[in-house]
Amino acid sequence: MSILVEGFFKKEKIILELKALSIGKNEKEKILTIVDEIAELKLLDAVLEKLESKDKELFMEQLHGGSAQIVAQILREKIENVEDVLEERAKILEDEIIEDIRSLWKEKI
Repeated sequence: MSILVEGFFKKEKIILELKALSIGKNEKEKILTIVDEIAELKLLDAVLEKLESKDKELFMEQLHGGSAQIVAQILREKIENVEDVLEERAKILEDEIIEDIRSLWKEKI
């Protein structure tokens, strides 16, 4: 899991929603793995949308091989209000996933 997901995407509400579904532990774990992957892609997309072309390569290199401190420094220097951008995108995604889980739960009734 990337530092973007660890720092900005909260799964507690998603986990609570999954508990309401009558599915096995293995299925819930698979769903959470997929949720993490989707969150990573969505947050990465949010960052890449804001970075200039020359900064994207540096960011990607540091994300995959550098330290978390360097990644955070790049983001803070290159993207205005980066924390707000990532928190907003993470919240939108969390709400969408919860809505999807609730629709599955309603189908089961």
